[in-house]
Amino acid sequence: MQFDNVVIIEDDYRNYYPLSISTPLSDVIIGGLRYYEHVVLWLMNLGYDANIYVVTRDYLARYWQGIADSILSRLNLRYSVRYVHSAEDINGTTLLIHTSLIPQIDALNRLINNMEVGTEVRCGDRALLGIVNECTTGIRDVINNCDLPMAGGVWSIIRWNTELLRSNSKYLIKVIGDKTLNSEISRNAVIDERAGDVIAINAAVEPLSYVKGPSLLGPGSRVLPHAYIREGTVLYMNNAVGGEVKNSIMDMHSLKEHFSYLGDSYVGRWVNIGAGSVTSNLKNTIGIIRYMGVDTGMIKLGSVIGDWVKVGINTSIMSGKYIAGE
Repeated sequence: MQFDNVVIIEDDYRNYYPLSISTPLSDVIIGGLRYYEHVVLWLMNLGYDANIYVVTRDYLARYWQGIADSILSRLNLRYSVRYVHSAEDINGTTLLIHTSLIPQIDALNRLINNMEVGTEVRCGDRALLGIVNECTTGIRDVINNCDLPMAGGVWSIIRWNTELLRSNSKYLIKVIGDKTLNSEISRNAVIDERAGDVIAINAAVEPLSYVKGPSLLGPGSRVLPHAYIREGTVLYMNNAVGGEVKNSIMDMHSLKEHFSYLGDSYVGRWVNIGAGSVTSNLKNTIGIIRYMGVDTGMIKLGSVIGDWVKVGINTSIMSGKYIAGE
């Protein structure tokens, strides 16, 4: 199925607080890349040259373009993303992707092979994927599939992060040509890829550090001496990290340079985490963790730290908590 446009529609942005205050859901990082970057990788794999639009809130649609850099743009790949408040004026055959659908490329390939214009994939009352054009009168065929990886809030980003990084990494490696690109890896560092690839793009891994895959170390990122980088770690761009990190995402220009623990967490842009600070990702009762009053269904969930937050030294953050910047 060929299409002219891809429209990414953000769902339930209130469940992504505080990240969603300053970031469209299309630009939230999961599995090593921003959501829309997985869509770009998928289109490149298919050989499609479609226009990509993001439908987001009005204030973000007007001001977001160009604010956040991306790994794919740093790799000089050609694509364009336009942020709009409405998709009403988009013409041609259009694929609609809702951010409730985790962008697992293998799953997207299977779905698209069974779709034609006028088809929509749903889980109950939640729309996930659809193909329309201006000549159709709407959706004529509905495929109900609740077995797909889906997101209900920011906790889902953390839940699916490691698995998506593992499954989509082969497509990123195919694009960049190697797992290590223009990076400095110390001979005294340990790179453990038994459970997944370690991808380093213009990054540095310093002596006596240990990095387990799947992990992604993006442009300008540094793994400092004696750091323990565990599976699912994403240092997106211009990060410096020491201590221990596990299944956690750090967006651009955020730092955790000293001994501390960051687990099952999301860190926004321009954040500094002080020495000795710890994120708890497990309740003493080993029970299900709630986030903003919502039952996440997860036993392990750390913290969500919004843009511009400064965490002081020796700070302990309880599981399932968020910190919003001013």
